[in-house]
Amino acid sequence: MKSKMFKAEDFQIHLKLIFYVLLFFGTKTFAQSPELTVKGDETEKVRMSQLIVNVKVVGNIAYTTAEMHFFNSGTRQMEAELIFPLPENVSVSRYAIDINGKMREAVPVNKNKGKQVFEAIEHRRVDPGLLEKVDGNNFRTRIYPLMPNGERIVIIGYEEELSASDKNNLAYQLVSRYPKKLDKFSVKISVIGAATSPKITEKSSRISFSKWNQSFEASFEKENYQPEEKIVFEVPIQNNAPGVLTQDVGGQYYFYGNAFTEGITKARKIPSSIGLIWDNSLSCQTRDLKKELDFLDSYFQKIQNTKVTLYFLNYTFEKQREFIISNGNWSELKTVLENTKYDGGTRYSQLSFANHDQYLFSTDGLSSLSENSFPKTKKPVFTISSSVSADFAFLNYSASETGGNFINLNQLSTENALDKLVTTNLKFLGIKENLLITDFFPMEGTAVSGSFSFSGISLNPKNEITLLFGNGDDAVLERKITLDNAVQNTNQVNIEKLWAQKKIANLELQYDKNAQEIETLGKKYGIITKNTSLIVLENIRDYIMYDIIPPAELRAEFDKIKKQEHDTSLAKQKNNWENIDSYFTELNSWWKKDLKYVAPKVLPRSKNKKREAYETIKGDPDAVMTVEEPVGSGPVMEIVEEDNNVYNTASPPAARVDQVKFVSPVVAKTEEVTEDAPKIVELKDKKVGSEVIRSEVSGLVVTQIAENNTNSVSVVNVDTKTWNPDRLYLKALASAPKEKQYDLYFELRKAQERNPSFYFDVAHFFYNQGDVKKALQVISNIADLGLENHQLYKTLTYTLRQWKDYEDAVFTAKQVVKWRTHEPQSLRDYALTLEVAAKYQVAFDELIKALEVNYYGEMSGQYEGIEDIILMDLNRMIAEHTGLKTGKLDKKYLDKMPVDIRIIMNWNQMDVDLDLHVIEPNGEECYYSHTTTEAGARFSKDFTQGYGPEQYLIRNAIKGKYQIKTNYFGETQLTENGPATIMVEIYTTKAGKTTKVLKTIQLGKVKENDVLAEIIW
Repeated sequence: MKSKMFKAEDFQIHLKLIFYVLLFFGTKTFAQSPELTVKGDETEKVRMSQLIVNVKVVGNIAYTTAEMHFFNSGTRQMEAELIFPLPENVSVSRYAIDINGKMREAVPVNKNKGKQVFEAIEHRRVDPGLLEKVDGNNFRTRIYPLMPNGERIVIIGYEEELSASDKNNLAYQLVSRYPKKLDKFSVKISVIGAATSPKITEKSSRISFSKWNQSFEASFEKENYQPEEKIVFEVPIQNNAPGVLTQDVGGQYYFYGNAFTEGITKARKIPSSIGLIWDNSLSCQTRDLKKELDFLDSYFQKIQNTKVTLYFLNYTFEKQREFIISNGNWSELKTVLENTKYDGGTRYSQLSFANHDQYLFSTDGLSSLSENSFPKTKKPVFTISSSVSADFAFLNYSASETGGNFINLNQLSTENALDKLVTTNLKFLGIKENLLITDFFPMEGTAVSGSFSFSGISLNPKNEITLLFGNGDDAVLERKITLDNAVQNTNQVNIEKLWAQKKIANLELQYDKNAQEIETLGKKYGIITKNTSLIVLENIRDYIMYDIIPPAELRAEFDKIKKQEHDTSLAKQKNNWENIDSYFTELNSWWKKDLKYVAPKVLPRSKNKKREAYETIKGDPDAVMTVEEPVGSGPVMEIVEEDNNVYNTASPPAARVDQVKFVSPVVAKTEEVTEDAPKIVELKDKKVGSEVIRSEVSGLVVTQIAENNTNSVSVVNVDTKTWNPDRLYLKALASAPKEKQYDLYFELRKAQERNPSFYFDVAHFFYNQGDVKKALQVISNIADLGLENHQLYKTLTYTLRQWKDYEDAVFTAKQVVKWRTHEPQSLRDYALTLEVAAKYQVAFDELIKALEVNYYGEMSGQYEGIEDIILMDLNRMIAEHTGLKTGKLDKKYLDKMPVDIRIIMNWNQMDVDLDLHVIEPNGEECYYSHTTTEAGARFSKDFTQGYGPEQYLIRNAIKGKYQIKTNYFGETQLTENGPATIMVEIYTTKAGKTTKVLKTIQLGKVKENDVLAEIIW
């Protein structure tokens, strides 16, 4: 281990085990409620100790503030992460965290900048606070540090439009179920301006409302208490009259109101043919199935007779069968839906709409493996969701574009939901001309059912607005709204911010088109959006350094220091392009030395050598490749790609690649079980590119034979010496009859549902048996395990790339770049994925971007040093792909520098320290502290932080065995991101022809000197 690094046990403390504690609903996976993730070996020591909730209702607006206290009763510093969903059109507008014993309010910041600042500062072990919006309407924040026997406080606030439970009442719901007792639980509710008392509708007899001044109030407080119920109350709507609130902001009168449009509807024609698309991806398995089935039941009882064609959508889109619904009887279809199995990621790109009269699409709106978009259709599509983690804006917009409706079963009663399906609702057609009204929302064409909320700006304190509604282009209903700031003005809620939220909600229906305007509004009003986060920094210097406007309490000091120091204290921005010249000079100088080595006398071979299996690489009849994969270790993936281009540079003389031997690391616990390898279950031939691949059960040899190679290739089983007890599920699968293996996978999954390694292993099990379709289905689950989890997506990209599923690999790599725009490594991954997808120019340009991307100087340890690797990538691509436009590169960088062997090791997790070691045939070891060898090898910068990569180069390889190893001090148990995943790229060049081998391995328990591969030259 490196002397400069900390001890292994300290590293294990740093790479802490992640457990999931689900707040509100206990142990559900993919929770329909907030989810607390605690990192640490004593995870049970961290809990929410207090929850203090305040709810204020004004008109149809509820402002909720949740003050959460997190307590660490352990002896170690801990870290937690909170992810929570919010209802449709609701966004967090307040976030505060305690800093040095005092609550500090957050300020808005660009999402990508917030992420960079957060990560830069946390390396000082002083954690800022960051709240960001992730996929769908989900929000994420981290709580760190949680000191031993210490407490941290987080406050989150949001405004919410109350929807009508019926024509007479608005409804508010507070979910308050917890798996453990709280030291203190407190709820206080104020309903301001109501003429009659609200009423509790759920079993919450402990709470009742009483009149106090101009409001009705209710409260409930308990100590050492475990909440087990939800609190739902209704607020009476007075005389079904429109309600309007106004606020004077600098002579502009912001208003927010609510009107009702019931009674004017048009019945839809009963469809004779329905396409029911059922999202059965992994992320949809915990939606409220009963609620969705009840809704379908009410619909079929209403229309009585029709034909339904069922389609399943996950990683694939497949037609199941047709069902005839007669006299409302749909029991056969219901039984199928009740017994549906949920598996795989989600690809909306697979969708196709046949010629049905209408479509019902039950989904959460989250396409984890393709862009969120529907194919065009002239038939109405009704999107249906019971998931609180759904992408509501996307589902709403997509349905309305087809003439359908979005049916949000979280907010609608079955009766109201059915109405949106069987009738053509009114649409908002705008307002009668009024030049003194501006920025009115929602936009024209918005579907209207029941209550209709609106917001805008009046240039006069008194005004009158006429709302227009219709079934087509002609208005059939008008609602007159009177504005009078003298009467309707309020300071109880922020009307200006409500208007901004209304505008953002409408802009987000077409997010890509309106992204910049959304960000501007989010920053101005402190509202979290897809590209705006809320951040809290510890001290004034950090706000100054990163040029972030602080909260009001620090503003005066901030302005004073900024005026005095100007830009001298700003955090320095840098990129890899600044260093490229010095790296190239060193690299080119090394290459021109053309070092050669006289091979030492060959030592006699060991008598106890392993049995090996050989495979020939196409294009070199003398080259032999061996793959050895012990059963129970992390499975091995490999792909061989060839470069038949000849470099315009003289090649080094006569070296011959005899073997490339791959050895998977053995990753067993101390209680390791030793068993024999499983017998061959099946041996198949399958085509992959130009090679024929013979695949056997995991743990046996995988042999590749070049099509035009006449030499015979022997296949020998590899003796397996160990079995990792963590992966006994592989043994169970191997023992099962083939036709029962997929069903067994579902049984085994129950105990492994959030373990990425499980899907990685099982996918390789099916892949090695030749079932590529099932392998891709299983591996795609990794995309559904986390929201915007770039580490999981890196693992997935490596796998898809090597299995030649280039379309999906390009998407996952692009998503990582989208989430991590400041990472050169992620841009390099994307570029190399584009290259294998034959998009050479785009790939080349992305490599240039990897050099140009800006990052903060504090992150140099994570990113600086990749210049070495990218220079060789560019050099190789220019040689391999003629016709590339290289104008962005200085001509001197175009000099070709071919090498005999090039080895690169990448990994997917930032908080691990992995080391590449190469032992040359003469026994000399090349690694971070010995970067040049007598044989002429060169080693790149040592990455102790970040994702690497690390690179080994040798221009004139010497004859013998090159052993590739890694030092890895990893987790004692698996985390939410799985064990560290590494990808090794091996390039060997002979006579101007380059062969590339990619290999992905998941590492497990703490291991030193794991053997990754051997090259016999």
